[in-house]
Amino acid sequence: MKIYMPDITNYKCFVVQSEDIIRAYETIPRNNTNINYRDYYINSDYIYRDGTQSFSQYTTLPVCLSSNVVTDDFYYRLDFDKILLIFTIIVIFGILIPLKIFSRIFKRGAL
Repeated sequence: MKIYMPDITNYKCFVVQSEDIIRAYETIPRNNTNINYRDYYINSDYIYRDGTQSFSQYTTLPVCLSSNVVTDDFYYRLDFDKILLIFTIIVIFGILIPLKIFSRIFKRGAL
């Protein structure tokens, strides 16, 4: 099972925060550092929120997901079915139906 993340090149560590949120750190978390992160809400069309997290010497460091689990291949998006449905509706109502209407109008007008 792979997890889709929109931007894997700018982030070095991905951590599952909850079933809806995956946190992407710019660098691998270490003690006594401040690290910028981005929370991706995977069940809300991958909207995100940026922030900074500080790790002290007493902080338990998060465990990063394996690089084999994270992908940027859009076929693994959780909302891929919604994207296909919207694309199909646009093609039918935006291209096929107007094309059929215009072809009938210009066929009758030419005769």
